[in-house]
Amino acid sequence: VDLVIQFHPPRDTDTYVHRSGRTGRAGAKGISVVLFQQNQARDIVRMERSLGHGFKFELLGPPSTEAALEAAAKTSAIACKSVADETAEHFREAAGILLATDDAEDVVARCLAAISRRAVQVESRSLLTGEAGFSTVEMTNSRGRPVSPGDVMFTVSKLSRMSQKEGGDLSFDGDVGKIQTNRETGNAVFDMGVEDAKKLVEFSAEIEAGGAVFSLMKEMEISRGRNFGQTYGRGGRGGRGGRGGRGGRGYGGRGSYGRGGRGRQVYNRNRGNYGGGYRDRNSGGYQNDRFDSRRGDYNGGGGGGYNSGGQRNRNNEW
Repeated sequence: VDLVIQFHPPRDTDTYVHRSGRTGRAGAKGISVVLFQQNQARDIVRMERSLGHGFKFELLGPPSTEAALEAAAKTSAIACKSVADETAEHFREAAGILLATDDAEDVVARCLAAISRRAVQVESRSLLTGEAGFSTVEMTNSRGRPVSPGDVMFTVSKLSRMSQKEGGDLSFDGDVGKIQTNRETGNAVFDMGVEDAKKLVEFSAEIEAGGAVFSLMKEMEISRGRNFGQTYGRGGRGGRGGRGGRGGRGYGGRGSYGRGGRGRQVYNRNRGNYGGGYRDRNSGGYQNDRFDSRRGDYNGGGGGGYNSGGQRNRNNEW
């Protein structure tokens, strides 16, 4: 067997060894793939420790539709070279007709698509949820500051309003889907509609938006940082701003979720960073009229925020 794919981590290491051992036998090479969700990362770490001998999985994220098509094109090109001459002879007449009517490169590209069974138009899918019609965008900060969900919501919304005010072909809606942050890199990734995501990246390239940089992702990178595979419990209820219950290394420690219950208020009065933001469980996003008690980057505070002087220059608004 050349390839073994396990759709979820096995419950015990012996089962993994038994399944993956069906490939790579008798000196031959093979590949064993284990699919896992974010909350199953601890199972990956558990198997690595159980196997010992320094065994480590190679971590790869899900590819975008575009990356999958590029890989399919390379595979189809390799398959074309393996076709026997006797078999190719039967297709020579049809090939001549195609080449006489269309551009040669375009003909070959369409043939490769047909070989890979990608003849119909494909939709872009989210790298976070797999939902069709979405692209996943990465937001980083050129000034080295970590990006939070609140940063994503505020910056995208601000840029959207600016694009709509200017009008033109780059006007886009600021609707944001799922947001996921990476505590190791300090970056955030989020979903947007395909066209809106493209316009956001192009529109923001000419604006100094508080150091925000956007890019379309071709594949989701998985970093093996110190937090990979760790389990975070909910912790205690916390107080009205005190240290809260310690819980199981969870979100109750240090008062992170304040009063608990009722919408799980986040970043409340304890550290004064985010005002009264809260997470809506249905949408998964962050809702608030404005995080106006920020570091001074985006408001009219000490950092000279976007509303600092009334000038109409786009960069000055930040």
